[in-house]
Amino acid sequence: MDLFRLHAYAVIPQRTSAPNSSVPPIGGAIKITPDLRAVMDTNTNEARFEQRPFVDFAVDTTTRTNDTRDAVINFAMGESATAKAAAVYLADRLSTAMDRRSMPCLFVPAALKDDDLFRVILWIFPREDAFQLRDEVGGPRIEVLTDVFSQKSGHRKAAQFDGGNIKTGFLQGRVLDHQADAVSRDFADFWIGRFLQCVLSLKGEAGTRLLAKTVRQTFDALVEPAAREQLHAAVMAMRNSPQRRVSLFTFGERYLDGVAKAQFLSNVKQDHALRSSFDFDRELFDTTLQFHIFELEKGVFVSTPPSELGETVTIKGEGATRHLTCQGRIIDEKLRTRHA
Repeated sequence: MDLFRLHAYAVIPQRTSAPNSSVPPIGGAIKITPDLRAVMDTNTNEARFEQRPFVDFAVDTTTRTNDTRDAVINFAMGESATAKAAAVYLADRLSTAMDRRSMPCLFVPAALKDDDLFRVILWIFPREDAFQLRDEVGGPRIEVLTDVFSQKSGHRKAAQFDGGNIKTGFLQGRVLDHQADAVSRDFADFWIGRFLQCVLSLKGEAGTRLLAKTVRQTFDALVEPAAREQLHAAVMAMRNSPQRRVSLFTFGERYLDGVAKAQFLSNVKQDHALRSSFDFDRELFDTTLQFHIFELEKGVFVSTPPSELGETVTIKGEGATRHLTCQGRIIDEKLRTRHA
């Protein structure tokens, strides 16, 4: 892809600064020289974005609004004035996302293009003090350089987002963040959470298993037949939905309400797990969920895979008047002292 736009801003941490005392970022558009292009290409190659974890912009599910995402799009596809305003907004947002534990840094947003596909890479290079040895007439002299920014530091961070001029563009990206697994999550999360307004994506398998587990926990916790019925309907809707990208939060918001929704969301203790998106795997979901268990009158239990509901197992009526019918060829039977 061709690098066609590059800005740079000196950013200082200001999250804990007193009101009305913020310092605006210093910088602007940078002329792209052959040497600078080569340096940015090297940084991109060494970042190995293809191996980095996915993140999703935390957007409103109906309007797809997210301030950082909007700025990324404007920086990539806007005219010069629009792109500059977006870059300044991002630099200022980064400053207010960083507290005094973070180091001053060089913030470098870069835009690349290949036909109708755009890419934005956001970099931060931390400031480091460096020595420079000068050989002068009076003898060698060492100068301490304070305005030096490291390209190799373990504290450098980056995020890459791709998209076109469509509603579904720039929804997901990859991040380079060596501190994402640090002990101090609040310190590490300023890049992904506070600045980018993103959440880490779950792998499809892990997310699907977590959804199935949470559905089971919710069903066991619900006591009202209507709430259990609503959860059952939500499971069926998810299994048949053409929208395979989901998070536990969007599942709850989209398919549940009232007691069922509150119970489902409360079963997910970590906000990251609640809001992380993943690709829903229907077959794995059915396997993990395993059985839907019904207790009938006179101690009768019926266990069925979700896929058979509406097929060999049918339910009619509502609430306490629901009736279940089941038919099929018996291929085995077991005598147990109690229901398993």
